[in-house]
Amino acid sequence: MSRRHWLGAAAALAAVVGGLFAWDALVVTDEERLEGLVSNVTGRVSGQRTSAAIDRWVDLDRQPLEVSAMGESLHFSAGEDAALAERAGRAVRELRGVTLRAMQTAIVVEGDEATVRLRLFSRERGMSRVEWRLIRHDEDWLVERFALTR
Repeated sequence: MSRRHWLGAAAALAAVVGGLFAWDALVVTDEERLEGLVSNVTGRVSGQRTSAAIDRWVDLDRQPLEVSAMGESLHFSAGEDAALAERAGRAVRELRGVTLRAMQTAIVVEGDEATVRLRLFSRERGMSRVEWRLIRHDEDWLVERFALTR
């Protein structure tokens, strides 16, 4: 093969590889979207961060929510945004200033349902396990169930 053919083949290969990288950069997978949930719930706990996470991942008008923590189970549905905000506010007051780190992360997407499991660590609280079950609504993933265990 001549040098010209080798250069042409190399250029074609480079174009294909470049196209694949561009495609990967432009296409956001469901798993990548759900990694946003992990980012929203780890780090230093604050009322502002908690409110932003709820605004992004919870819409009671479209998806009722069950919250299960330490043996207590609460249900929130359309029109109960104030009750959810009050309960979240109590949780934030208990955890304000705590830094949560994800020690293990598992994201599983099956069709229009997803599960995000985290093993969280904080110096103040030790280890906890949390799980979110989410349902796809058009392009949005909304939390259907949140569970916290020690």
